[in-house]
Amino acid sequence: MRRILIVSMLFVLLVTACAPAAATEQPSNIIEQPTSTSAPEDVPSKQPLAGPVEKAVIKQLAANLRLRESDISVLNYEAVEFSNACLDIVLEDVQCSQVVTPGRVIVLEAKGIQYKYHTSENGSRIQPASPALIWKREGGIAGFCDTLTVFRSGEVYTSQCKSQSEGRMGTLADLVSADEQTQFTDWIAAFGETNLDASDPKGVSDRMVVTLSLFGIGSKQPTKSEQQALFQFAQNLYQKVAQ
Repeated sequence: MRRILIVSMLFVLLVTACAPAAATEQPSNIIEQPTSTSAPEDVPSKQPLAGPVEKAVIKQLAANLRLRESDISVLNYEAVEFSNACLDIVLEDVQCSQVVTPGRVIVLEAKGIQYKYHTSENGSRIQPASPALIWKREGGIAGFCDTLTVFRSGEVYTSQCKSQSEGRMGTLADLVSADEQTQFTDWIAAFGETNLDASDPKGVSDRMVVTLSLFGIGSKQPTKSEQQALFQFAQNLYQKVAQ
């Protein structure tokens, strides 16, 4: 009986010694690596590389909008053939030779707003292609026939049908204060496409027709006071360029 008891005790000890230890007692040998938010160095950037032509356009946009060149990125560019010497940009009273012209379409972005440009092949001609505002004044006793075009990228063009010369060019950076330029950019960002009419009533003698089209990228429509501010801004800008 004593021998049986000893054998039983030995069996229990052997089973206990061979049983696996609980998992919670074993220290983990897995080291968690910190997650990197930056792209691997061997992965190329998706942003197109800027060549000499693109860099020239970036420089012009930075000067026009009072931006740092580092604030501007190239979204896209492609080689194209424009149908005329004006790079397919139509402006009042500008005559264009109807000749196929090799060039580029370049799209830049700065602070969430995109800017399109048409350029010649070598970048010697840079033409803005995103109109933001067109103001027209016709009629009246003086027989006005004036046009103002402001591009989103800050270039300004005016024309007078009475003038024998071509229209005049300028930039917002040279013509208005920094606060006024910021206001204009805010209008573009806030308002959608808007067509305004401040003409005299039909039938009035020497009727003056004054219209304004705003090509904004937002969704709001300007209030009455904002409409008046837009007309005042356009008229003042026209006078500065045309004088």
